[in-house]
Amino acid sequence: MITEEDIGASETPESLIEIREFMKLPIEERRRILAEQAEQMVEHYEEESARRERELWQGGDIVEY
Repeated sequence: MITEEDIGASETPESLIEIREFMKLPIEERRRILAEQAEQMVEHYEEESARRERELWQGGDIVEY
């Protein structure tokens, strides 16, 4: 795990700060945010263009050597 000591307190990455702030929220708020994100991902994966793209890189024969 990366600590502030490893990278210096002034160089804490924004993503780490966001994660810390998220974890400080009440559990109900975190669940609400995660539910919203899950809905967004459902919509993304149901889009035809995303489905086609996923099938292209996931499809095909498996070749073992």
